[in-house]
Amino acid sequence: MRILSIINQKGGCGKTTTAINLSACLALSGKKTLLVDLDPQAHATLGLNGSAKKTEMDLRSAMLKISEEHVEISRLKVPIQDHLDIIPATLSLAALEQELSAAVHKESRLRDLLRQGRQSYEYILIDAPPNLGMLTINALTASSEVLIPVETSMFSLHGLRRLFQVIDLVQERTHIDHRIHILLTIYAPGTRLSREILSELQEHFKDRLLKTRIRQNVHLKEAASYGLPVARYQKNSHGSWDYTALAEEIVAIEGQMNAFCEKELKDRKPEAEIIEAHEVPRIRQDVVFMMEAPQARSVYVVGEFNRWQVGPTAVLEKDERGVWKRKVQLPPGSYQYKFYVDGEWLVDPRNPFQIVTENGVVNSMVKVK
Repeated sequence: MRILSIINQKGGCGKTTTAINLSACLALSGKKTLLVDLDPQAHATLGLNGSAKKTEMDLRSAMLKISEEHVEISRLKVPIQDHLDIIPATLSLAALEQELSAAVHKESRLRDLLRQGRQSYEYILIDAPPNLGMLTINALTASSEVLIPVETSMFSLHGLRRLFQVIDLVQERTHIDHRIHILLTIYAPGTRLSREILSELQEHFKDRLLKTRIRQNVHLKEAASYGLPVARYQKNSHGSWDYTALAEEIVAIEGQMNAFCEKELKDRKPEAEIIEAHEVPRIRQDVVFMMEAPQARSVYVVGEFNRWQVGPTAVLEKDERGVWKRKVQLPPGSYQYKFYVDGEWLVDPRNPFQIVTENGVVNSMVKVK
């Protein structure tokens, strides 16, 4: 499962338009998708007619209660079309930052909430508000990828520096290595300014700039006024074609990301600050790795003992209780490892002993005597 936050503190850059239409195009391609409207203005909710049905609980109440009780995503979501649900926003979200000001773990409320429904979706998109406040921090903490829509104006370029500073701050505090994608929006290829902005982005953000460009198209605004994504309002339009291409590009990145993660972890040096090593009794040097994940489709254990390779020899087997297990014979020594669950890297929740690498990444640690 992939979680992408769509973020830009500047309004009018196509952020919500992208959230609406990218989520709809992912769903049309067969991907189970959830759109979270985290903006108190609720424009994504309006743009998909998501307020037509009442939910059992609103997003604000869920984020307030998640630290004290289990909250099911089903109590918050509204079905929009096949494979697409939305968690609608309400104006009450505007008060959440003040309400959480003295709360513990206030930056991770959305992350904790989305964990409850992570097995039901392949993609979760978060439409963050056009500011860099607590709601946006929650979006960044909950996601592993960031999509930044940039319109063709000099103001958008200037705002990118501030946005990257906030992302860096969140990365330092959470150890999340966000993959950042920049999307050029409201693009008019026939104008000099659009070409200049594109050239600037290619020069300074070449590795992060997506190939897809969202062209100016009146059908995008018209579709939102009818509470529809453009692919359902006017299939044969530049807006529909561009967002379909964007969805295809985002899906194609998934394979590249998995390969990147495997190589990065394989090449990473183990020298780091060791908190403590997990002691395993010496019983023929057999170590049983376990992960409770009844809804998971696949679970691997990867680490220094298998060169961080995700493959057939690393897969765990699920029992009737939904617990995944694998027995690995290890010679004496200390080993860093992680679980790879449905495409997401996780530390071992059963093992309190961890290591923090020089790059700030947290891995679990097992020691065999």
